[in-house]
Amino acid sequence: MRKFAFYGFWLTIFSLYTLSFIPYTNPVSAHAFGTLYTLPIPLWLYLYGAGAALIISFLAIGFFTRQSSHLFFPKFHLKLNHWVIFFLKVLSIFLFSLTILTGFFGSQSAYQSFAVNFFWIFFLLGFTYFSAIFGNIWDFVNPWKIILSWFGEIKPLLTYPKNLGYIPALLFYFLLIWLELLSGGIGMHPSYLSKILLFYSGLIFLGSILFGPNAWFQYGEFFSIFFGLISKLSLFGKGDLLKEQISNFSLLVFIIFMLSSTAFDGFRSTIIYFRYFFSTNSTVLLLLSPLFFLSLYMLAIFLMKILSKTTTSIKDLSIQFAYSLIPIALAYNVAHYYTLLLIQGQSIIPILSDPFNQGLNLFGTVDYQTNVGLLSASFIWHSEVAVIIIGHILAVFLAHIIALKIFSRKQAFISQIPMLLLMVCYTVTGLWILSQPLTIGG
Repeated sequence: MRKFAFYGFWLTIFSLYTLSFIPYTNPVSAHAFGTLYTLPIPLWLYLYGAGAALIISFLAIGFFTRQSSHLFFPKFHLKLNHWVIFFLKVLSIFLFSLTILTGFFGSQSAYQSFAVNFFWIFFLLGFTYFSAIFGNIWDFVNPWKIILSWFGEIKPLLTYPKNLGYIPALLFYFLLIWLELLSGGIGMHPSYLSKILLFYSGLIFLGSILFGPNAWFQYGEFFSIFFGLISKLSLFGKGDLLKEQISNFSLLVFIIFMLSSTAFDGFRSTIIYFRYFFSTNSTVLLLLSPLFFLSLYMLAIFLMKILSKTTTSIKDLSIQFAYSLIPIALAYNVAHYYTLLLIQGQSIIPILSDPFNQGLNLFGTVDYQTNVGLLSASFIWHSEVAVIIIGHILAVFLAHIIALKIFSRKQAFISQIPMLLLMVCYTVTGLWILSQPLTIGG
């Protein structure tokens, strides 16, 4: 049975790959360009194949593993020379300052602005993937932390209310996504972006003065929390997904919003959204978007409690398994946005030679033309499918390890059936959104 589970998993992947060469006409979106791509096989085969891969992975993990000590999430120590750290801190302050200054004094066109392209593409996307690979480097290159360190020890005026949890960071997260997607271009206007960053800087300094830098960067500073969560997937660093668990339910909602905001962005660009939801207030839909994913998650936790017959409360169970959702959040992000980083990210090449739009050509790249054909539509679609499936398989893996730490082996296996169904639902939802034809400009 164990051999069947192991070989069955790879047989499913191989079969799905082989079927992709069979001609089939079914247009889906190629998200890098907003154009249509004809699927080589029916969408339902992708969905069934993805579901089968998750189920067989679940069986393989369940049959191969008898106790939690047999499973591990490897971590390696990444030691940086103090001069390297010093250089990275200087670079961080330089790029932060350059972003603010070019927003005010550079080109006011979003496509030609260093501030807009660097912040939204290289920082928000690029550093997310960088953190997933190399760990929580943001912890010591955070420009706001560096600036605050110049003032020495800051004694808090108030004690941070622990009941408030991560709600400030969650609010900033919502506002960031709103600025990106629904602000009517405010977040993409260079000078407005610089003003927003300065305003956010002021809030960070105010929060640090009131509650102390340690408390504010732990609960209130959005980027520290976001990059910190993503970095837990890295093979480098101190954070361990298997030994840690969230301390507040609001952080679970934060993780869920990492999922739902990306799904919302993908869904709002589709023809279905345009036909049936266009007249609905988009801000309200964004605000409600976590409810779908959270409801499915809490239903899975409820069923887990029933099947395992545990006395642990639903709230405690939901907190204990929250970190298993992080691979899915990252997978959604990569699948939806990595093409933006590779294609639109090329815009920074000519901008670097003339960041303030003064007619300079510092590095000889001012005439560089973006290569929109860098990736084929076929490669984009199949890579997105692969990322979604791998992210969910890793989530199944992590959830099973967590279960083995809480339950007996038999209880753990049974308890993870609802989580498996949850992962299948999330996978189907993610692939379905990716497959939908886009509206013009989507």
